[in-house]
Amino acid sequence: MAPADVAKAYIYRLCNEIGVNAGTIYNAKTSAWYFSSGSSTIEMFLTTIESGQQTERTFVRCFAPICAIPDDTKKKLAVFQAALEISTDRMGIKLSALMDKGLLCVVTERDIDGMDYQEFITIVRDIGYWADHLKNYFKTHFDR
Repeated sequence: MAPADVAKAYIYRLCNEIGVNAGTIYNAKTSAWYFSSGSSTIEMFLTTIESGQQTERTFVRCFAPICAIPDDTKKKLAVFQAALEISTDRMGIKLSALMDKGLLCVVTERDIDGMDYQEFITIVRDIGYWADHLKNYFKTHFDR
């Protein structure tokens, strides 16, 4: 089975285990599945990139919005500084700005080649935890 098919099987297995129909949380327009975790929504999708000598690698990627990017330049700078510091301290996640949507997101990704189901579940649990934790952090520190 191709790595992308394995990842899709993991997604369907997870959905079955949590009692959700994978088809109902899949959006064909964005080619992504949308999971709820606490107060957060996790967008999960597969991305294939070309990597040296014309080989391809496929990643499972998860994004979860954690706060709106402020319009005020001074506030925006403070949010971006906090994001960079958090990205340095936290393992397995990074923060990313989606400027076209005006959102700061927590992101995790993993090459799916060789990934087992337990590793996949760890990624999902981690992004769910960090999405809630960081959403609360940014709300407390920057929502004024």
